[in-house]
Amino acid sequence: MKRTAAVFISIFVFCCAFAQKQDILLRKNFPFTTALENCAGGIVRNDTGLKAVFNEKYRAVEKAATEESGVIRCKLSRKEIEKTGQRLAALAGQTALRDIVSALRESGQYSVYEELPDGEFLKAAWRQDAEGMNRIIDVYALGITPHYAGIDSIDIDIRDENYIRDLRADVRSTVLALSRDGAFYSIAMYAALCWLDVNDRYEAADYEPLEDGLNKKAYEAVKATDWDRYPYSSILVLGCGPERKEETISPQSRMRALYGAELYRQGKAPFLIVSGGRVHPFKTPYSEAFEMKQYLMENCGVPEEAIICEPHARHTTTNIRNSARIMLKQGFPMDKPGLITSSGSQIDYLAKPNFINTCMRHMLVVPFTLGTRLNPREIEYFPLPCATQVVSEDPLDP
Repeated sequence: MKRTAAVFISIFVFCCAFAQKQDILLRKNFPFTTALENCAGGIVRNDTGLKAVFNEKYRAVEKAATEESGVIRCKLSRKEIEKTGQRLAALAGQTALRDIVSALRESGQYSVYEELPDGEFLKAAWRQDAEGMNRIIDVYALGITPHYAGIDSIDIDIRDENYIRDLRADVRSTVLALSRDGAFYSIAMYAALCWLDVNDRYEAADYEPLEDGLNKKAYEAVKATDWDRYPYSSILVLGCGPERKEETISPQSRMRALYGAELYRQGKAPFLIVSGGRVHPFKTPYSEAFEMKQYLMENCGVPEEAIICEPHARHTTTNIRNSARIMLKQGFPMDKPGLITSSGSQIDYLAKPNFINTCMRHMLVVPFTLGTRLNPREIEYFPLPCATQVVSEDPLDP
């Protein structure tokens, strides 16, 4: 079979398997680019200036001298990001772009830019998405070390020269085929998605949509909750990954879940939020939150409608941010504190001032206010609206 035919057959198979998850990854990592794709496709594909950027980039990737240079050319240069950002700002008066800005402001996904005028807001949102695409290519194609190397690193052997050369060639031809629609962001976007797929890094799409599956019963129960009956809106139980690949739930997660179940039985809150994704050990198939939910139902007698799963957090910072997102979206009362429970050492960590600096450094915002520490294993917190800010440099849980 000729290489061209083989490439397009592989593209067809890839697209069928890829399509169900790619929309979730795009919406979570790049909400602005997704909005352009869905609501302003004609503008971004037909504008002369943006089209010229795409054509030049397509030729550069196509003519790259080596497979590694082909990977690098898929990234967006500072000049390209600035040039396309300036053009988007100039088009800010277009109805479709005005609607996108309005929707994104309301969503809070780019809340750190909310004070900017529309044109500057478009530039900033695009720059964030573009840098996120570049970050994925850096980490999952070129092997650059992520913030948390032990759990978030590349999963292909870039030291095997023949293997990585052939793989990069296949990814490049796939990206060029998928990008023929001509949007200025297409090559970088598809390259990012392809390299996530090559590394089987779909953690951000796990169990989605939560409202139709894992959390359906609990979310329905939220609507009928009499919040005045409880001192806290929820009990957030922080997960802890096992040490062994074959272990589904760690002893620490069992004890934290058991402790949380006792707080629930005491009537402290109407819901337990169990938080933790597929984190430890590296590339584990088991989700901390899912396994804690099963443990709570099977071993502690907690009803399913009282358990909310947050199965994406990979760090203590995002445990709290993601639970805040759920509470905000599902209409929890924001004037009533939530209660966090974990091991004493983890509560020590998040209660220290340096934890605030870590949140700002890795999430751009501090999505909570801490309240009183009640004992070594419990601390109060209030979720804040800025929790909706997207962090596209953390593609496994943006």
